[in-house]
Amino acid sequence: MENATQSSRWTAKQIFVLTGIWLAFLISFITRLSWSTLMPVVNDAMHFTVQQGNSYITAFYIGYAITVLPGGMLADKFGYRKLVMAAVIGNLVVMTLMSFMQGYYSGLVLRFVLGIVSGPDLSACLGIITEWFDGKKRATATGLFNTCTSFGLTVVNAYAPYVSVHYGWRMAMGVTALFPLAALIYAGIALKGNPPYPQQFGVKTASGEVQTESSWTRLKKAVNNRSVWMLAITGLFATGAKWGVTNWANLFIVKSLGFDVITAGKAMSFFGITSVISMIIAGWISDRFQKISRHGWAAIFMAIFTPTIIGFALSPKGNLPMLYFWTGAVGVGAFMFSTITNNLSVEVAPADQRGTVSGFVNVFNQVGSFLAPVLLGQLLMMTQSYVQSFLIISVFPIIAVIALMFVREDRSAEN
Repeated sequence: MENATQSSRWTAKQIFVLTGIWLAFLISFITRLSWSTLMPVVNDAMHFTVQQGNSYITAFYIGYAITVLPGGMLADKFGYRKLVMAAVIGNLVVMTLMSFMQGYYSGLVLRFVLGIVSGPDLSACLGIITEWFDGKKRATATGLFNTCTSFGLTVVNAYAPYVSVHYGWRMAMGVTALFPLAALIYAGIALKGNPPYPQQFGVKTASGEVQTESSWTRLKKAVNNRSVWMLAITGLFATGAKWGVTNWANLFIVKSLGFDVITAGKAMSFFGITSVISMIIAGWISDRFQKISRHGWAAIFMAIFTPTIIGFALSPKGNLPMLYFWTGAVGVGAFMFSTITNNLSVEVAPADQRGTVSGFVNVFNQVGSFLAPVLLGQLLMMTQSYVQSFLIISVFPIIAVIALMFVREDRSAEN
């Protein structure tokens, strides 16, 4: 009993490592979201049109999508820590240069490059979690790690508008560059040392020798893995539904439910709070009750999403308590499963393919994140009804749950 209790405790080094990658991934969200926050000010100062400002957002995601898979492959080849540090350094350099941009095209190129250098970060961070946390702690660690995605938006809005109004947008860009600088120093120290479950750069042969495989061989094996494809389909539909609903929620609350913009913002803040809490709880449950497999828990949590979308869509107009109830519920439904699906993206893979598989799955996550909001907008134009549009997209998580039933974890990933 004492050994079991001891094994469930986190060491100081594990906490140090987790905060290091949390900060490293947090700055990726701060830098990418900084433009959305500063865009109104920069557009006026640089005489950009609304379309030109929006193109900066698109440029980032194009660059990000291009390097998500290659970044995971490079993480398997050169090491997770090296790719995390490279991503942080890239964010530092680009955000520093953004504060000196002189025209539309120079900024557009820099936003594209920011996307490129940010591509490998998720795969590399998830890989580091597998190096430092065993199967009894890994999902909890992933849940805590995931909270930086929601926290990034809070951080940006806490300083960027104020700095840009009082000191100018260039200063706000410069302040943003301080975050990757801090992350570079902290993560550089935190991620040093020998992990208990070190990254494997090859596969063991029958004779016990370690044979190193090429990046393309790893990719071919990943593509031939049924569980990888099922997890990719899961990400396409579930992650797509998550960001589709999230991106259209504010407008739905105002235009369909009849609340003002400030109330909608407060309700979505509650959405953010419930999403963060649910991600942590999901990881703890998955680690604590392992008689149910990871993909089983992911399916259970994902199945919550569909009824919460339906409840949100059918929420009565003008009823404030029900608005908060259903907004909070859909925050749980939209994000609770992501802790486990992120964890599965490394646990369905053999130990030497974790970065490659995570990158491959993340490509489909990004495609879903881009296409679902567009699809929801098209449905809205066709049906002229927010309710019907949300009800149609509520089918997506069900498709993802079915795909999850065919996922199998690689048991060697538990250590």
